[in-house]
Amino acid sequence: MAEHQPSHIFGMFSGGHDSLTATALAAKHPAFTAAVHINTGIGIGATREFVRETCRREDWPLIEYQPDGKTYRDLVIEKGMPSGPKAHNTMFYWLKQRAIRRLVAEHKQQRHDRIMLVTGIRASESERRMTAALAVPVRRDGAQLWVNPILDWSASACGAFMAIECLKRNPVVDLLHRSGECLCGALARHSEITEIEQWYPEAAAEIHGYEELAREHGHPDDIWAARLHAPRAQARLPLCWSCEAAT
Repeated sequence: MAEHQPSHIFGMFSGGHDSLTATALAAKHPAFTAAVHINTGIGIGATREFVRETCRREDWPLIEYQPDGKTYRDLVIEKGMPSGPKAHNTMFYWLKQRAIRRLVAEHKQQRHDRIMLVTGIRASESERRMTAALAVPVRRDGAQLWVNPILDWSASACGAFMAIECLKRNPVVDLLHRSGECLCGALARHSEITEIEQWYPEAAAEIHGYEELAREHGHPDDIWAARLHAPRAQARLPLCWSCEAAT
């Protein structure tokens, strides 16, 4: 805060326990502005409701964004079901990055304003270790000031903090081991759809509907979840770190 003097502090709240922990920490600062949730349009509804209910209970202002350009449906029709890092970059741009830019544009008041975006990135979450561009406490990209306050925390440390703060857990995370906030599938394992079918059949039915839509538009045998591809760290996707870590 002293070095960059941001005009706003936002907790980027996906609905996962790491982002919940980071947002709760950010909310303790008197300059905290709001929690921000990006509703990608392809995710588990229970997680979106968890975010909304948590913000109501904790008295955190909530800003929820949805895609303002191409939707997941548009991208499936145009390109088929996303598969691999290149498709993941495309999904990130249309479903998340544009929302981040809107957030900054709507709150930046002066030329040199900095907008602090607090994330729940944890270095130990990634088996492949994330690139140096992400695994730092603070990173500035123009007006965007990305801050990772729990970078060196363990999962148990997050759990202990949540217990001390009486923060309720997201049942989706406890069942799927991920927030389910974005199910684009570009970096998903094939086995993940079975887990979703078991615990959240409505979300699985939506995904299978997109598979059928892709086939109807000339993308034969398209399925949700990435084809075989070499794992590849992606340095500039700070809100997709958990799905990268899981691959």
